[in-house]
Amino acid sequence: MMIKSRKSAKKRMMFIQREDYNFLTYNFLILLNELNCVSEDKRFNDFRKIAYLVEFISNNIAIEEYTEIELSNIYLRAQLKKKLLSHLIITLKNKQYLGISLNTTHRTLDVWINKEKIPDDFFNSEHFFQEVSNIQKLKKSAKISPKQTLKTMIEKLYNDRGVLTWEI
Repeated sequence: MMIKSRKSAKKRMMFIQREDYNFLTYNFLILLNELNCVSEDKRFNDFRKIAYLVEFISNNIAIEEYTEIELSNIYLRAQLKKKLLSHLIITLKNKQYLGISLNTTHRTLDVWINKEKIPDDFFNSEHFFQEVSNIQKLKKSAKISPKQTLKTMIEKLYNDRGVLTWEI
């Protein structure tokens, strides 16, 4: 019994929610849905932007309430999260949940949801009420849009709030 509870405790300690593929998947899909990225014509330009948005979606804190240090830490974690997201995109594409196209201008991928492949009740769930609400707040306060460039989004989320960033 002691060994089983020790293993369970160790698993809980090793689990980092923001690096979990399930956590990233539902935040990613909810963001694309809320921004109406449901076809190639309405695609989300440059998937890397999502790495910078995920923590704002999952935390119940208004962007104006973050300190410079907190924003700087979120920015740094986003650098690491881009690789996880690239793996996730391939997985979701292979399961036909996402459409992707090559963005030759920025040398990255643009993405959109294949809504017909996602279970009908997924986006109707009350489980994601807070995430949807946070996305709506982000759209208003930081003027987030699927077509804006990564540079513009970084300026609005981080530079305008005093965080020093490096060239992307």
